[in-house]
Amino acid sequence: LVIRLLINFPDQVLWALVPMARSRDVDRAASAKQIIAIARNGKADTTGMRADRELIQQFAQVADQLVKLCNYMPKPMAKTGRPPKSFSLLQTFPALASLMPTRVMIPTQKSLTATLPPAGTNPTDHKPFPARTETLFELRDAVTVLASLQRPKKLTVIGDDSEHYGFLCKPKDDLRKDLRMMEFTTMLNRLLARDAGSRKRRLYLRTFSVIPLTEDCGIIEWVPHTIGFRQIIQQLYTEAGLYNPKTSTNDIKQLYENYKGRNPASWMKEIVSRHPPVFHRWFLERWKEPAAWFAARTAFSHTAAVWSMVGHVVGLGDRHGENILFDSTTGDAVHVDFSCLFDKGLELELPERVPFRLTQNLVDGLGVGGYEGVFMRVCEITLTVLRSHREALMSVLETFVHDPLVEWTKSSSRD
Repeated sequence: LVIRLLINFPDQVLWALVPMARSRDVDRAASAKQIIAIARNGKADTTGMRADRELIQQFAQVADQLVKLCNYMPKPMAKTGRPPKSFSLLQTFPALASLMPTRVMIPTQKSLTATLPPAGTNPTDHKPFPARTETLFELRDAVTVLASLQRPKKLTVIGDDSEHYGFLCKPKDDLRKDLRMMEFTTMLNRLLARDAGSRKRRLYLRTFSVIPLTEDCGIIEWVPHTIGFRQIIQQLYTEAGLYNPKTSTNDIKQLYENYKGRNPASWMKEIVSRHPPVFHRWFLERWKEPAAWFAARTAFSHTAAVWSMVGHVVGLGDRHGENILFDSTTGDAVHVDFSCLFDKGLELELPERVPFRLTQNLVDGLGVGGYEGVFMRVCEITLTVLRSHREALMSVLETFVHDPLVEWTKSSSRD
C-alpha cells in the first residue's frame, strides 16, 4: 500500500518517507529504505505508473542538506562574541544552493493536506491533493539566525510561482510531537466543520506543516503575518511607560528574590498591580474601523477558546508569550512549539498547574464580557465536539504508542 501511495502521490509521501530512512531506529530506517528501493527499481503498478527515480534522488539530496542546515551552529563574531544574526547560504551551504532548481515540492500545509471526497460522489474520480503544487526553484541567500537558545534558522524558499515561503529550521528537538499535534488539529478542524454550533461561528485552528527530518531536527512552515504575544505586550507597556527594556526584567527578578519563600500569590499580586491589562489597546490601534475591530476581537475570542480546550485535553504546557502568536490581519490566535505535551509541565522544577493560559491581558482582549461571554460558549462547543469524537481523535494520538518519542525511549531505558 505504501509503495502504491509513493508511486501515485510521490510529492507528499516522500516528505515523510525520505526522512524516515534516516531514523535512528534500525527497523524503521530499514523499512523506509526497502520501500524506496522497491518503488525505484520495481515494475509499474496496476495503473501502469512507475516511481519517479529522479524525483526520489532529488528529495534525498535536499533532505541531506536541510539536516546539515538545521544542525549548523554559526561561529560567534570576533568583535561581540555573539552569534551572527544572519549568514550567507551560498557561502556556507553551496551544495544546497547548487541543487536549485528542483522538482521537489515545497512542503506547505495546503500541499500536504488530503481532502476527502464529498458525500454522494464517485471516490475514484476524486483528487485528494491540489492539481498543481509549487516546487523549490531558488533559495534566498540570507538565512536569519533567531535569538532563542538552540539558534534555529529562518530559510526563505522561492517557488516556481515566484512566491516566497518561509521555513524554520529547528535543531535539537523531536518535531514528531509538533507533527502529531498538527494532525490532531487538522482532524479537529474537520470535526468542527461538521458541528452546527461550530459551523455557525466558523470555529477552526490555524495549522502549518511540520517536517521531522530526523529524530532531533526538522523544518516548520513559517506562519505569515504573525506577531508574538510577548512582543505585543512589551510594546504596549513601553508606550505606557510601564516597561523599560534595560531595567524592567532585572527589577522583576529582584522582586521575585525578595518574595522567595513567601506565598506566591503575594508576589503575583505585586506584579499584576505594576502591569495592568493593556491587550485591548492592540485591537483598537490595529483595527481602526469598528466592524473590522469587532471581527478581529471575535476571531481572537474564538481561536483562543478552541486552543485553550485543545491544550487542556492534550496537556499542552509551556505557553509563554513567544509560543502564542497573533495574526495581525485577522486577530487569530496561533499556538506554536508543542514540545511540552501530555502534562509534561507538571514535572518541571516549578510545576505548571494551570490547564491553559488565561492571564489578565488575555481576558482583557476578550472585551467587557471577559471570559463569561463568547469565550465560554466556544469552550463548551469545543469540548462537546472533542467528547463526541474522542475515538477518532484518540486514533491520531495512538500513533505515539507505535512511534514513541526519543525522550520516552530514553526514560524507559533508564527505568
